[in-house]
Amino acid sequence: MSEKDCMKLNDRIHCWMRNTEDKEILQTFSEDERNILNTLCKYKMIDAAITRKLEEDGKQEDTSNIFIKLEKESEISMQLKEQFMCKINMLMSKGMVEAWMDIMVWYSLLKESKCVYFWEFSILKIVIDIFVKEINSPWEEEGQLSVLSLHNMQELTDVYFKVVFLCRRIEFGVEPVDEIIDYINRKKFSHVFIQGIVQAAWIFDKKKVMKTIEERCWK
Repeated sequence: MSEKDCMKLNDRIHCWMRNTEDKEILQTFSEDERNILNTLCKYKMIDAAITRKLEEDGKQEDTSNIFIKLEKESEISMQLKEQFMCKINMLMSKGMVEAWMDIMVWYSLLKESKCVYFWEFSILKIVIDIFVKEINSPWEEEGQLSVLSLHNMQELTDVYFKVVFLCRRIEFGVEPVDEIIDYINRKKFSHVFIQGIVQAAWIFDKKKVMKTIEERCWK
């Protein structure tokens, strides 16, 4: 899929958002994409109903049914998460720039719909930002982008936490830096990739960590 095709996907989604009941527009999406969009509609309906109920009960001081409604919202949001994760895993497995363009489009839709509060999505956002930096870096070749080596969400989150863990060990001088240097070289992670994680993670002395890594990996 070309960048032009990705824009078509973006246009189709915005067209669907303007008229979610248009079946012809819905048919332009694949079955798994239609499932996501249909679930998203249900989520919005339940969320709107809960909001109205909260407003009414706030005035009437009666909240007897709120927990039941919140449970329904939780169920539909978990369903949406599962569908979205399956879609992201399928796109990531392609290992292509175009697939990551699609991931950006789907993430933007969920963010706009306020459905990205699961912890995995916050890490996905960090890696999406890194992807944008990598494709815009004059030092990175398209086929060698670090992000393309991540083939599913489990691998993405595992790599993120592994890098953060090793960087914190550098920060606090727990042990020599050989382990993270070996990990970076073995995985062939770029400077942009590692720096993006360090900048986003809960690391206090970011300069110390990056300086230590740079001196050993990209001197």
